[in-house]
Amino acid sequence: MLAKLRSERHLVAAFLAALAGVAVEHHLLEAGRAASLIGAALMVAAIVLASMRVAHHAEVLAAKVGDPYGTMILTLSAVLVEVVILAIMMTGETSPTWCAIRSIRQ
Repeated sequence: MLAKLRSERHLVAAFLAALAGVAVEHHLLEAGRAASLIGAALMVAAIVLASMRVAHHAEVLAAKVGDPYGTMILTLSAVLVEVVILAIMMTGETSPTWCAIRSIRQ
């Protein structure tokens, strides 16, 4: 079990970063612009690490199942990421960062 977690350390780190980001979101926004930018940079790094591991798993799975199905798996994994991003963007909620900046300026 420990060996499996070590091989997936990037996914574990991204999951822990997501939990930490949710926990300290409001504190970062109240701490100012520099803290918010540092927090955002750390979240982007966590997303990149997680996406690299997901792409690796998709490639391994595609190699195991062969040519026509492997191509479909890789394509669907990329499309799924895009659909999730579009769903998040289409929620229509205002950005918490924008609300915090507006309240500081007033």
